[in-house]
Amino acid sequence: MKDRSTPDANKVRALVAVVFTLGASAGFARADQPLDVSPAGEPAAAQADTPSSVPVEATPSPAQEVAGASLPAAASPAPAVPPPAPGRPAVESSPAEAIPASWFARPALTLAVGEGARKWAVTLYGFVEADFIFDTTRSYSDSIGSALVARSDTYEGRVGRTQFSMRNTRLGFAFESPPIAGVQPSAVFESDFFGHQDSPPSTSENTYFTSPMFRIRHAFVRLENPYVDVLAGQTYDVFGWQNFFSPCSVEFLGLPNQLFSRNMQLRLSHAFYADGPVSVDVAASAVRPAQRDAEVPDANAGLRVRFNRWKGISTPGNVGTVALPLSFGVSGTVRQFKANAFAPPPAQRSNSATGWGLSLDALIPFIPAASADNRGNRLTLIASFVWGTGIADLITAGGGAKFPTLPNPQQDNPPPLYEADIDNGLVSFDANGVLHTIDWQAFRVGLQYYLPPLGGRLFLSANFTQAHSGNLAKLFPKGGAEIELLVNVADTSRYADVNLFWDATPAVRVGLSGQYTQVEYLDGSKPHNLRGMAQTVYQF
Repeated sequence: MKDRSTPDANKVRALVAVVFTLGASAGFARADQPLDVSPAGEPAAAQADTPSSVPVEATPSPAQEVAGASLPAAASPAPAVPPPAPGRPAVESSPAEAIPASWFARPALTLAVGEGARKWAVTLYGFVEADFIFDTTRSYSDSIGSALVARSDTYEGRVGRTQFSMRNTRLGFAFESPPIAGVQPSAVFESDFFGHQDSPPSTSENTYFTSPMFRIRHAFVRLENPYVDVLAGQTYDVFGWQNFFSPCSVEFLGLPNQLFSRNMQLRLSHAFYADGPVSVDVAASAVRPAQRDAEVPDANAGLRVRFNRWKGISTPGNVGTVALPLSFGVSGTVRQFKANAFAPPPAQRSNSATGWGLSLDALIPFIPAASADNRGNRLTLIASFVWGTGIADLITAGGGAKFPTLPNPQQDNPPPLYEADIDNGLVSFDANGVLHTIDWQAFRVGLQYYLPPLGGRLFLSANFTQAHSGNLAKLFPKGGAEIELLVNVADTSRYADVNLFWDATPAVRVGLSGQYTQVEYLDGSKPHNLRGMAQTVYQF
């Protein structure tokens, strides 16, 4: 039997060496401008998501929680302007203005014309990010997302990979215009370089890393008034109250098994008692359907309770540290599927199924803070529990599930092919050709501790996530017709990380991370991957 202890030890030593070497080099970065919190004290920008995400806003309405790594989220009365860049006050500043006393605060890059009720303004925000990544297997591109760990009985599962990436660099614009008849219009446009692009070897490595595709993350219009806020466009979903409950990590969001989704939607929301000690946010939205042939949009709805006098320090993603209130949220989604009949083309009928999901979320400041600048010795816990069916695209999971091959009793050559009109991983067919949605349960728990030295400029975070499907093994039984899929489909996924962040200057943040992923394939194989990651971010 082959002894694997030496190769594994070498991988671990290489991982540690790369993390500390790259981390040390990243620490020399310099910058000059400070970082702050959104006016309403909501989460600012969450970090980069896997090929997809959005900004958060500083208001209690979910319609205002839209910046996945750039803006602030909801937790207090909606501001008159869209959320600023991660950690920026939503006010314009001139060179003559004095920098606020707080070490973390800095003025927004805002251009305004006109005055009072005729003022138009645009705030430029974003960040430049450099990531240095080492994996002990060849399982992932720069982001992990829902990808599976390569099996240990393959070459890709036994050798490592090093990647340098700047694709999470981000640019956004927050627009403010004069109010009309009591309605405050605003808009957000935000993009990054995680656009739709085949990863190597489908495209050249040089093209993938040096000429990445520009894509839209958030693009929406918001109309606010005292009665109901309306949002139309692409941003975070109400399901999961994203990204108010986002984890803090150097790894790109969404983390494996994390509820994380951004879609085109029409949303109505309102915050009750927004200025009181306890506020209640309600929201409902019609969302772009997971399958356009379903004919009807997905539906999201949620309720969140905020205790505004008990706040904790939180960093959604890797930038935009803010003070958020003790909060509990419940939300759900319902969606319809109409998959083509499991038969050779042309399909003359479809099979229907209903998907649904329920999410329970909590943000608990164990050591509360007076404000976003009061960071030293602060501890916050964020947790989420999700269960449902047909929701793999919403929780960064999927298990690699694919549609089975069509029966071919006549031994036709070429064999008949199933023409799917729906993405893989949401539904599948059993041995009798009956359509089933794929079940998933997922949970996530994360801690963030801001150390007393340097007033909280040095902080730690740790996360653990897990997802499990209760019916994938039933859809692909051992000894069934799809034996080959047993080695390609996984019904369980686990992820854990530990992160260290240092605010070198008010504009520059350096991060180091160690990450562990493991999946359980249907045939019992349980491969794992270790990732070391160093990161430097310049925020503006």
